[in-house]
Amino acid sequence: MFREQVEALYTALVGDVPIILWGPPGTGKTATLTHLARRLGWHLEVLIGATRDRTDFGGFPVAHEGRVSLVPLPWLTRLLEKGRESILFLDELSSTPEDVRPALLRVINERVAGDTPIPSRIAAAANPAEIAVGGFDLEPPIANRLLHLEWNLTPQEWAQGLREGWDTIYPKLPPPPPPETLAAHQEWARDMVALYLERNPTHAYHLPQGEGRGRAWPSYRTWTMAAQALGTARALGFGESVQSTLVAGAVGKAGYAFMTFLLDLDLPDPKEVLHNPSLLPSRDDRAYATLMSVASLVVSEWSEERWKQAWRVLGHAAQEGRADIAVPAAGRLIRAHQRAREERKPTWTFPEAAQRFLPLVQKVAEMRR
Repeated sequence: MFREQVEALYTALVGDVPIILWGPPGTGKTATLTHLARRLGWHLEVLIGATRDRTDFGGFPVAHEGRVSLVPLPWLTRLLEKGRESILFLDELSSTPEDVRPALLRVINERVAGDTPIPSRIAAAANPAEIAVGGFDLEPPIANRLLHLEWNLTPQEWAQGLREGWDTIYPKLPPPPPPETLAAHQEWARDMVALYLERNPTHAYHLPQGEGRGRAWPSYRTWTMAAQALGTARALGFGESVQSTLVAGAVGKAGYAFMTFLLDLDLPDPKEVLHNPSLLPSRDDRAYATLMSVASLVVSEWSEERWKQAWRVLGHAAQEGRADIAVPAAGRLIRAHQRAREERKPTWTFPEAAQRFLPLVQKVAEMRR
């Protein structure tokens, strides 16, 4: 359990998904964030809302040439110096005084303090309202901007850390993936979420009434967060359990239905499909998801061989009379080719199988304008 929690937290940090850890005091929330920041080589800035005034999330007002601007406070200056390689940790979030919460909401919502954008990743921690000092349930606007992760440490894990050293209870973690790999996996995850919500529109948005408003619930924002977290977990090589924890942490119980949907698709390995296009599933939804996986793999492993193999798979789909299902994957490959050319990366000619898709992709683009 603890291993999966750490992997889920690490995924959120790498994928830049704002996350909140829920658990009783003394269970290693701050210690784990400190460990991960050290592992990543990032700066960790800790702010405790209960000990802050609302002006601490603004800045020093300074007059200059008839205008007043807000100069960043020391905590924000340190984050600005470290840039993206930093974490803003908002501890004891559920104990933040009521008059401070609106200012803190802007930090979480817009990643802005005063007049200054915040470049860092955002994490928070909270004790459940019933045990927090001056605790409260998060308002829905705050809750809906965070991925929620239940946090606990078993006595056995604690005993191992005490006996053998705390680093021994943390799992080995892979380094952050290359940007192009991360982007490809996240794009695939967005496609899968879109496919699911097209088929299950009632799961897209549901504001809970009463109990549950302060935790994860589905909205267009949190489904986007779920896709971002899911894609990052896949790029890092984490398994189904971590993926489910993250998706449910973003959208609540609807996330489990989505993960069941993914499992039911039972997709073949895209690498095997690249070598053998006949493995493309016959069911249209499975074929669509597989073709998008193939395109994502090619984008993340950019090579001439992969490029040719992918178009061979799309050509196979077209020969089966399913060119319409292959158009989105073709569009992704064409856009990746354009980006590679703009970034002066290797590019290759479009094979014959690609020619039939170019007019279709152009037509779809015109319809979306």
